[in-house]
Amino acid sequence: MANELTPVEQAEQKVSTLSGERKCARDANKMSKGNIVYKRDTGMAHEIVNVSSANGIEHYSLVCSETRTNYFLSKFAIESNFTKDSVKVEHFGIKMVKRLSAMWSK
Repeated sequence: MANELTPVEQAEQKVSTLSGERKCARDANKMSKGNIVYKRDTGMAHEIVNVSSANGIEHYSLVCSETRTNYFLSKFAIESNFTKDSVKVEHFGIKMVKRLSAMWSK
């Protein structure tokens, strides 16, 4: 009985900080080697093949899955021009048909 914990002490032991959970969530959103990102304007898939740091800024080496073109871009460029979700891209001809049909229907 001397080594048993009181209910208050048991409750104090069960209280956990969220730092571990926050760390996992932050790492899940981080772009890393092997992730696939999609270019916003074309919808083409690019794989991150390498992550490096230059002048304190993260840079990513990407390879296009269709054309096998290599890119070396900063984190800012990736965030502004790429997305992690697949992008549905409308082709120019379809955009023009939609615009013209909207004009004629007025």
